[in-house]
Amino acid sequence: MPEIRETKLPGVGIEFDFTSECGDHLGVISRHSGRREVVLYAEDDPDAVATRIDLTPGEGAALAELLGGTRVTAQLAALSAEIEGLFIDWVPLGPRFTPLTIADTAMRTRTGSSVIAIIRDGTAVPAPGPEDILKSGDTVVLVGTKDGIAAASDLLGR
Repeated sequence: MPEIRETKLPGVGIEFDFTSECGDHLGVISRHSGRREVVLYAEDDPDAVATRIDLTPGEGAALAELLGGTRVTAQLAALSAEIEGLFIDWVPLGPRFTPLTIADTAMRTRTGSSVIAIIRDGTAVPAPGPEDILKSGDTVVLVGTKDGIAAASDLLGR
């Protein structure tokens, strides 16, 4: 069995990764919100993600069950925040997302969470203003409480 490496991602969650016998570098990022990302790293750059699959908490549980569950599953259940009560999460906007400004979402008022960056076409827009437009295909970086980020994800249709 390969060695599983664990890396804490402060305010985000934990990443578990390993290298397979054939040389593939695989990982699972477990976010405080319960979302999971299964990642396959690029062969020529161990820090670059070649393929990423976003999973809801239910989909992550289903995949873990399909794979037979392991000690990683137990460790994920014990996940805790580095900064008590503060969480960061990345929320990809789906193809049916209707463009609107951050102000139009009323996210801060409705969920207590804030958009701290927008990632569009591989480029980050840090500290976006209320007039910045969220679009289908964007990834929105949120900060807030666990419940607030879950509510913001729901608000954004994720």
